Amino acid sequence: MSARPRFHPEDGRPRYVGPAVVFFPDGREVPVTASLVLRFDPNRTDNRESDRNSTWAGSVTLTADVQGVDLWDAAPGILRLPGGRESEFMATGGPRESGCSGLGPAPFD
Repeated sequence: MSARPRFHPEDGRPRYVGPAVVFFPDGREVPVTASLVLRFDPNRTDNRESDRNSTWAGSVTLTADVQGVDLWDAAPGILRLPGGRESEFMATGGPRESGCSGLGPAPFD
């Protein structure tokens, strides 16, 4: 059996996969697992100009079923990573798992 290719290719783009917290506009907060990638890196020359306004993207998934929580309602929401770095994002799906499109600087390096 051949080795399965990595889900994220070694393209040199910074990524974050791990725990985070989503803050909703109404003040609720829920723990999630985030899988994020930097889409527009000012240090690279192979960026797509269309990524300039959404510098990072990925997905967020609730770590547990939480009654009445739909990640789509986090539009916009705040994503905070361990260590306190945070950034605003738009949810692109829901309710338990959602794509996300970052607004502003990425909360990871």
